[in-house]
Amino acid sequence: MDLYEKEDAISISNSASKADYVYRILKNKILTGVYAPGTALYIREVSAQLDVSRTPVKEGINRLAYEGYVELLPNRCALVSRISSTDVIEILELRESLERSAAYYAAQRRTDADILELEKISNIHSQIPSSEVALMAEWDKKFHMAVAKATYNRHLYEAIEKVFAQLVRITLPISRDRLQNSIAQHALVLKAILDKDAEAARHHMSEHNQDILNSVRMYQFQNNHLFK
Repeated sequence: MDLYEKEDAISISNSASKADYVYRILKNKILTGVYAPGTALYIREVSAQLDVSRTPVKEGINRLAYEGYVELLPNRCALVSRISSTDVIEILELRESLERSAAYYAAQRRTDADILELEKISNIHSQIPSSEVALMAEWDKKFHMAVAKATYNRHLYEAIEKVFAQLVRITLPISRDRLQNSIAQHALVLKAILDKDAEAARHHMSEHNQDILNSVRMYQFQNNHLFK
C-alpha cells in the first residue's frame, strides 16, 4: 500500500493481523509527521482510537520500537523517536550517489515509453497545489523511481526504493517549499534523458540532490528539537 494513501484506506483484511494493522496505521502517522518526534503513544488511547484490543497495540508498538521509530517507556507508553541527523545526511549522500548513476544509465537505455511516463509524471507533479504536501511528495518520488526504472537495473532500482523509504520523515516536511525548484530540476534531468545525454543527466541529478541536501540541513537547523 502506498505510504501516501489516506488512513481510512488502510483496513484489516483477512490476511492481515490486527497487530499489523496497528503497526501500519502508526507507522504511516509517524512517517507523514502526524505524530512528530516526542509524541507520546499510550496503549489505552491507541486501542480506543483504532477500536482494537490492547494486545495488538502492544505488538504493533513493539515492532515500531524494534525498527527505531519509537522508544518504549514504562507505564504502557512509547515516544516517537527523534530523527538521527547523522543518519539523514549519510542516507542523502547515498541517495545522491545512487541517483546520479541512475540518471546516467537511464539516458543511455531509456525507451520512448519511459519518456512518455516521465513526461506524464512531470506534468501531474507540476499541477499539484502547494497545499497538497503528501501528494507532491508522492509524485516527486514517482519521477525518481521512473528514472530508476529506465535504467533496467533491478538492483539499482531496489536500492533507490529503499533509500526513499528511509527518508520520508525528513523529505516530506520540505516538499512544499521545494516544489518549484524540484519541478525545474526534474525538467533538466528529463531533457538530458530525452536527449540521451548521459553526462548531463548525471550532472543535473547530482545538482538536484545536492539542493535537497542543503534544504534538509536548513530544516534541521530550524527544527533542532526534532533531531538527535
